[in-house]
Amino acid sequence: MSSADAISRFNTVLAAYFRAWYRYHPETAVDLGVTDHAGALRPYGDDDVGALVALDEKLLDSLEEIDEGALDPERRLDLKLVRGHAVIELHELVERDWRRRDPVAFLPVHAVYQLTVRRVPDAGAALAARLAAIPHYLRGARAHLLVEPEAVPPLWVASAVAEAEAGAGYLRGLRGHPLVAARRLEAALEQAAHALEDHARFLERELAPRAAGDFAAGRALFGLLLAQRHFLDVTPEALRAFGERLADETRAALRRVTRELRGDEDVAALTRAIQADHPPAGRLLESYREAMEAARAFVEREGLVSLPPVQALEVVETPAFLRHQIPFAAYLDPQPNDARQLGRYYVTPPADDAALGEHNRTGIRHTSVHEAWPGHHLQFVTANLNPPARTPPRLLHTSATLYEGWALYCEQLMAEQGFLDAPESRFLLLKDRLWRALRVVIDVDLHTGGLAVEDAAGRMCSELGFTRGQALADLDWYSRAPTVPMGYAVGWALINAARDRLRTAPDFTLRGFHDRLLSAGSIALPLVLESRFGPDLWRAAAAEVFPPA
Repeated sequence: MSSADAISRFNTVLAAYFRAWYRYHPETAVDLGVTDHAGALRPYGDDDVGALVALDEKLLDSLEEIDEGALDPERRLDLKLVRGHAVIELHELVERDWRRRDPVAFLPVHAVYQLTVRRVPDAGAALAARLAAIPHYLRGARAHLLVEPEAVPPLWVASAVAEAEAGAGYLRGLRGHPLVAARRLEAALEQAAHALEDHARFLERELAPRAAGDFAAGRALFGLLLAQRHFLDVTPEALRAFGERLADETRAALRRVTRELRGDEDVAALTRAIQADHPPAGRLLESYREAMEAARAFVEREGLVSLPPVQALEVVETPAFLRHQIPFAAYLDPQPNDARQLGRYYVTPPADDAALGEHNRTGIRHTSVHEAWPGHHLQFVTANLNPPARTPPRLLHTSATLYEGWALYCEQLMAEQGFLDAPESRFLLLKDRLWRALRVVIDVDLHTGGLAVEDAAGRMCSELGFTRGQALADLDWYSRAPTVPMGYAVGWALINAARDRLRTAPDFTLRGFHDRLLSAGSIALPLVLESRFGPDLWRAAAAEVFPPA
């Protein structure tokens, strides 16, 4: 097969696959800028799931017929990604049918929310269609969840109840929204909100007493995710050993810095002192905006990385229906085709003034580096504006080793360069690194080692000073996203290992290194290092982070 024939065949296969795939994932499609199914909710009928299984199987068969060696390097990268995506989705559909296990996945609150923040032609019609479908959709969900209620994890039932109840309030709060007013959707909003409340009662009264499932991914799926999403050739044991080593090193460094700053090793006392300096509740969002703008100006002035030519970033309160999953802050990236490249920087307001210490002034600067500049916002917008990085395989099959590894590395970078220059910043940098090191260990232990959520929460409370509620909110996310929590520290370590090897070259610059690192998109860092810097560098970096036994 000639190169031209292989490329043509591959392009045809991808186009046909994604044209069909978006129908079964309408919310993901909208997030990627594809709005053909913006009025639909995720289908869950047996025929739909069977068709999706067949679609993935056909894709894998078609990819086998393509001469991978005849493709150009960028398409070879896309082939690896789309193949990994299909392998993982097939495994989860066949081995772990989400309809029998995951009550959260049925909730349509995000399907409504995204139509208010994404660019969708005739968003009002799409909103009307989704709202009208919600009551029937939730009734059908109950039938699936009751097929095998003992397979449903209790933690996920509790999370679904919280989201359904908060979601009902969120929908009622949309009464004054322009999309609702233009289409006179107030009655549809109320019916959808009432359906969510009814569903929450079903979850509490009928499903929760019978739910006894295990959320753990298990060794097979965990290993599959490491290999096919993150492209890491590492065992759970080696991954856990890395996390423990990093945690031990970070604890020792944390004690040293604490001695320097206050003369003893009382980490908890220093944490309380830092948390005592926080803005008033009424200036919380403004304080985040000021820190975000200061970080952007610093990155531009120092020339640390190329800035995207178009971008916008709003600092807003975390939507109420997401706060049980986001205890502190988060980031929502723009659609790839958004002309403004408008991102949203979520800040979760504390439940009361006593909890304002989590939003202390030093911490706000650290968080703004991570979520905004040069962290998530810069990285995702850069990917969206770079044609090789915005193909469907790269937009869909992302990896925390890149996007979270980069954001964690940015905290270190901005301390090295002098932006995070408060004496307490060294302490917070290490405390946050310990959190990410423990995430590696807990991620492995929750999903392959039988670690109980309560035991994991206890460890986070004792080592990180979290409240039980904060720990459980974090762990709820870990339980639903195996191998994502480990991505922060693993990606950070790999980026540092690569930088250390490259910086001795006479033509090395931080800006050049960072621009190359971000040029491939939000995909698995091993693929980025190999494709942008060469296989030798990737192997050397991997051997440093995961030394042979």
